[in-house]
Amino acid sequence: MIFKSKDKQGCPPILCAALVLAVLLAWCSAGLSLARVQEATGPETEWDGHVKLYTRALLPRSDTPYESVGLSPDYDGYGELRLNNKTFFGNTFYTELNYEILAGGGDTRKTGQAFKKRFPDLYPDGLFSPVSDDRRLFDLTATLHNGNSSLIYHRLDRAFFSYAPSWGEIRLGRQAVTWGHGFTFNPMDLFNPFSPTDLERDYKTGDDLALVQFPVKGVDVDLIYVAHRNPSTGSTGLDESSLGAKVHTYIGGVEADFMVARHYEDIVTGIGTVGAVKDAAFRLDLTGTFLNEASRGRSFYLSAVANIDYSWVWLNKNWYGYVELYYNGLSKNDYAKELADPAVADRIDRGELFVLANWYASANLNLEVHPLVNAYITPIINLHDGSGALLPRIVYDFSDNIRITLTALFNWGAKETEYGGYTITGTQFYTAPADTISAWVAWYF
Repeated sequence: MIFKSKDKQGCPPILCAALVLAVLLAWCSAGLSLARVQEATGPETEWDGHVKLYTRALLPRSDTPYESVGLSPDYDGYGELRLNNKTFFGNTFYTELNYEILAGGGDTRKTGQAFKKRFPDLYPDGLFSPVSDDRRLFDLTATLHNGNSSLIYHRLDRAFFSYAPSWGEIRLGRQAVTWGHGFTFNPMDLFNPFSPTDLERDYKTGDDLALVQFPVKGVDVDLIYVAHRNPSTGSTGLDESSLGAKVHTYIGGVEADFMVARHYEDIVTGIGTVGAVKDAAFRLDLTGTFLNEASRGRSFYLSAVANIDYSWVWLNKNWYGYVELYYNGLSKNDYAKELADPAVADRIDRGELFVLANWYASANLNLEVHPLVNAYITPIINLHDGSGALLPRIVYDFSDNIRITLTALFNWGAKETEYGGYTITGTQFYTAPADTISAWVAWYF
């Protein structure tokens, strides 16, 4: 089989119990009504998806490891096909499958292979690699072709069923869940958050999880179990997974979220609010993490994000913008040492942490140049050292279902700053993000 379970040691008792209970509840409760619906009308299906053609130029910087393999621009391209299916069995039961196949390659892949040979500790997997399911319960990704300069792989990004009885909803399988209210940064989102520099956010990568949602006297409750495994040993269990609860309610006209989770071996608590000040909307999220293992003398740290957004008309044009402030309490602003801290390194490796300083400011300005053309600009600034990144973008809706996007990523900063580059311990190189210029065409159907 191309797609397979990676469970070599069996599910942990709590996960098995949760999975079995959810399956039995869904199938037993839905069985009679499902049979009646199928006799009358049969299942209903919905199909949609997209095709994307993507190209990029990566511009390496001097004094970085790129210098050892050449500083000429790397040119890449790939194509992506995504097919989404929903099948409804009456009003209470449906399944969802999202399949995607990607094919591409170019100079970045060849550079990655050169890095892998020259610096195996710095770049163990090369660059331009497939989405990894190493930490997920099921391996739903398969590589069809793996060449020196090209790659083809396919995967299931969604594969779950949903049962909605009168009291709520149960969803089980590969799916995506987002908590929190941040735009650029989102510390409350523990499950596959977007990178701050990721401007293409059509789909969040799915995880294998069980989700139960239900209202209780005006309060909306989410219960979640995200099943992970150790990528080195393949073991599963609570220490490798996430178990959490979130409630959503209103307090004095302001939306409020309260969450608590056991995320891997740490306890994470959080509170979030959404409200309005005249015609602007504000959001504030605060999380506190109790570390199972102390990080440089600390067993607890705070993280927070606050933003405000507003839309207006000026010069007969539609404008929209937001400003955001982010605090990362895990950092001590010593970048090279940060990476030697297991608490930081683990979060970077899991795709939960993307920055190394304490304080950041970000913003976004959107101008509707024409009903079919929108221009955006997003700066991200490290308030500790003044370095940062600038992300301009132009989006052209060529037709009802064809969109053309042109974007770039430009970094600035002096040496020994986060975005300007800091010394890699034990080498003569700096680690500094490369500038990029990208374009893609998407056809939605």
